[in-house]
Amino acid sequence: MKKIISLVMSFTAAVIFFACCSSVSHELPEEQTLSVTESLTAAGMPRTEAESVSSEETTTAKPVPEFATVSVAAVGDNLIHSSIYKQAAARYGAAHDGNAGYDFEYAYKNIEALIRRADMAIINQETLICNDVFEPSTYPRFNSPTALGDHMIDIGFDVFTIANNHTLDKGTEGLSACLDYWDSREEAVVCGAYRNAEDRANIRTADYGGITFSFLSYTESLNGLSLPVGSELSIGDAYDIETIKSEIAAANEISDVCVVSLHWGVEDSDIISDYQRNTAKILADAGADIIIGNHPHVLRDIEEIGREDGSVALCAYSLGNFISAQSVGQNLIGGVLKFDVSIRIDEEAERDQNPVIGNIELIPVITHYDGNYRDVRLYPLSDYTRELAESHGVKNMSRFSYDYIFEVLGKNISEEYFDPDDYYVSE
Repeated sequence: MKKIISLVMSFTAAVIFFACCSSVSHELPEEQTLSVTESLTAAGMPRTEAESVSSEETTTAKPVPEFATVSVAAVGDNLIHSSIYKQAAARYGAAHDGNAGYDFEYAYKNIEALIRRADMAIINQETLICNDVFEPSTYPRFNSPTALGDHMIDIGFDVFTIANNHTLDKGTEGLSACLDYWDSREEAVVCGAYRNAEDRANIRTADYGGITFSFLSYTESLNGLSLPVGSELSIGDAYDIETIKSEIAAANEISDVCVVSLHWGVEDSDIISDYQRNTAKILADAGADIIIGNHPHVLRDIEEIGREDGSVALCAYSLGNFISAQSVGQNLIGGVLKFDVSIRIDEEAERDQNPVIGNIELIPVITHYDGNYRDVRLYPLSDYTRELAESHGVKNMSRFSYDYIFEVLGKNISEEYFDPDDYYVSE
C-alpha cells in the first residue's frame, strides 16, 4: 500500500507540473478525462497494479437497508362477567324491539381507536366462547356469547390466546364448542388449545406488513381441572419448559418473529417472582422474541431481555385486565402495550436474523362502572377524568381515585414505558 501511495503522489506531482507548463503541446481536450487506471498508468504504474488501485479507489454507494415494520398492540384479560354481557343484551333488546341478542359496542367504543391503529392486535380471551351451545355464564365457570368474539374481531383484534385457567370451565364439550366457534372465524388467529396433537403441531402463523409472526400460548393452571384420560384435546402447559422450547424452535423455523403468551403468576399480586424472570430469560434465549404475560389481573412491569448475540426480547410480565367487573380498584387498571417490530427484508438481509423491537409504550386503560356494576366501559387514561374516578362504583368496595391510578402505575411500570407527565392532570 505504501508503494501505491507513493505512485499516486508522483502522479499528482506530475499533473501539477504539466498544468503549470504552458509549452506542453499534447494537452488533453477539456471534455476528456483520465480514468483512475489511465492516470496511474501515465504516472508509471504497471497496468495490473493500476487496475487494482482503481478498484479500491472507485467507491460504489451501498444500497440502503430496507426494513418491514409492523405496529403491535397487546392487551390483557378480556374477562366477561355477567354485568357486561347482561348490559349488552339489554342494549341490543332496546334497539331491536326486545329481540334477543348482544351489543357490546358501548363497553369498548372508547378504546377502539387504540386497537384499530395497530397493524396487529393481540388479546387474551379469558372466557370461553362456546359457540352459543351453552348459555352465557359468569364466575366461577365462564362462558360468553359468540357476539363477544365477533365484536372483538370487528374492533380490530387479530390474535386470540385461549390457554388460561378457565379453558376447561365447560369441560371438553365446552372447549370443543369453543374451538368450533373460532374455526368459523377464519380471520382470527387462535392459539393455546387444540383438537389433537396434529392440530397443535400446526403452529399458528400470520403475515402482517411483510413479517411472518408465529404464536404460542400456555397456562400454569386450569383451576384444578384436567383433560380426561384418552382425550385428544391439548392445552399449552406453562410448566412444561422443554416442550415450550421445542415449540419455539419449530416456530422460528417458519416465522420471523415468535410471540409467546403465558398465563402465569399469583392473582392480585404485582410482584414479579424470580421464577418468572428466570423462565422469561430461558424462553428468550430459546428464541421467543415477545413474551406477553397475563392472569394476575393487575399490571406488572415490562422488561427488555438481552441475549448473548446482542439481540433483545420483550417481556410484559402482566398487562392486567383489559375489561372486567371485578371489585378491587387495582384490577380495573390495565394497559395496551404498544411497540413496533422491524425486520430487514432487502437482498442482503440474513435469513435467521432477530427482529428489532422499539417504540415500546404502555397506554393505561381504565375499566369504569357506575354503582351496582352498571354501564361497564373502558377509557384510555388520557380520556379519564377526576370526576369519573370520583363517581366509580368500585369506591363502595375498594380504594380508588384519580391519584390512586397514578400511584399504581408509578409503582409497577418503569417510566421508560410510561411517563405520568404525559397523562396527569392536576386539580
